[in-house]
Amino acid sequence: MHTENTPPLTRFEQEQRTVLPEFLTDTIRVITGHESIRRFDSTPIAAEAMEAILVSARSAPTSSNLQAYSIIVIQDDERRARMAHLVGDQGYVAEAPVMLVFCADTSRLRYLAERQGHPFAANNLEMFLTASIDASLALQNALVAAESLGLGAVPIGSVRNEPNRVAAELALPYGVVAIAGLTIGYPSAAARRGAKPRLPSDSVVHYEQYSTDDLEQHVTDYDAAMIANGLYAGRQVATGTHQVADSEYGWAEHTARRTSKPETLAGPSAALRDQLKDEVESRGFTIR
Repeated sequence: MHTENTPPLTRFEQEQRTVLPEFLTDTIRVITGHESIRRFDSTPIAAEAMEAILVSARSAPTSSNLQAYSIIVIQDDERRARMAHLVGDQGYVAEAPVMLVFCADTSRLRYLAERQGHPFAANNLEMFLTASIDASLALQNALVAAESLGLGAVPIGSVRNEPNRVAAELALPYGVVAIAGLTIGYPSAAARRGAKPRLPSDSVVHYEQYSTDDLEQHVTDYDAAMIANGLYAGRQVATGTHQVADSEYGWAEHTARRTSKPETLAGPSAALRDQLKDEVESRGFTIR
């Protein structure tokens, strides 16, 4: 049975930032307390809770009211087990009671064009971006809604490993491609490890114009924080280059190694991701 966990620290508390009580609303507390959860207990999610999450997702902004996205709700145990395999054998996908798959969707738009007697000419990069952003905004709304109800969640980008196999599993029509998944459930007792520290605000928030002032100091400070956090201990990315002590292996080295080769960024799915453009185009999105 599910029992309440201690509320997570907000990023204000983690970074020891002062915030007036009137600006630390329940919504902001949920958002700044986010932590990706990958271990779930067996408590089912009430239908009313799922309805609240899905209505919240559908309330996200959408470009020109096109609503160029769809959400697939996966509650069947066997289907989630198959999806767990398709997204890289991620056991928590099968463990959690619900997986949502957010899709870029032009299928309805194509139907409307035919219904109204017009050609469908929005088969381009802009439409793919528009539909992907619509889907991403809906996912974020669902995530915040779920966490506000005491649930845990984690987005899953590896639904893009094999778009056509995912499409077959979910019966996605032409013009629909999975962009990201979201696994939702009640966190297990040992699920929370604390939110990861983030880069200093000044390195990612720019006022008026982009600035690289103090970037080196920001990276140095963040490296030190991540080494102290121990997140990368024993997790060095193998690149054929020299290994360094865990006490010196931080975010900068880890990230540089991750982006040095396709296989270190995407792991075992790198070869699959190499086919992503072709598979997305085969689903009805021309990337040009």
